[in-house]
Amino acid sequence: MDICFLLVVSFLSVFHFSSADQPLEEAIIVPRNVELLGGWTLANPKREDVQEAAKEAVEVFNTKSRAKRYFKLINVTSASTQVTNKINYKIEATIGKTKCRKSEDNDIQACGMAKRQLTCKIEVTLDPKTDDHEVQKISCRRSA
Repeated sequence: MDICFLLVVSFLSVFHFSSADQPLEEAIIVPRNVELLGGWTLANPKREDVQEAAKEAVEVFNTKSRAKRYFKLINVTSASTQVTNKINYKIEATIGKTKCRKSEDNDIQACGMAKRQLTCKIEVTLDPKTDDHEVQKISCRRSA
C-alpha cells in the first residue's frame, strides 16, 4: 500500500508541476535584416578592397582614355558588393585630371591636380582565386 500511495503522490506532483497554471515563457520574435545570398549589399567606401577595385578601374580608364593627361582617384562616394563565385563591385567615385602627361613616365600619385573632375560609375569583378580585377564597365561625366 505504501508503494501505491507513493506512486499516486508522485504522479500527482508531476501532474501539478506540468499543469498550465505556471507562467509560460514566450520567445519574442524580432525581425532582422538578413542579406540574401548573392544579393547586393552596401559597403563602406573606405574599405581597402573597394579602394583597390576603384584604383584598378582608374588605371583601365587611363589606358582607354584619349586624354593626354592622367586621371587619378580622388574619392569613392558609394559602393556595393555582391558575392558569387567572384566578388562584384558597383562603385561611384570622383576622379581628377592630373598635370602629368601620359607621354612622360610619372608616378601618378605624385602628380599635381588640375581643376577638371569626373564622376564615374564603375563595375569591377574580382576573382579571389587569382586576385585579378576585371573592369566590366566605367562611365564618367563631368562633375557639377
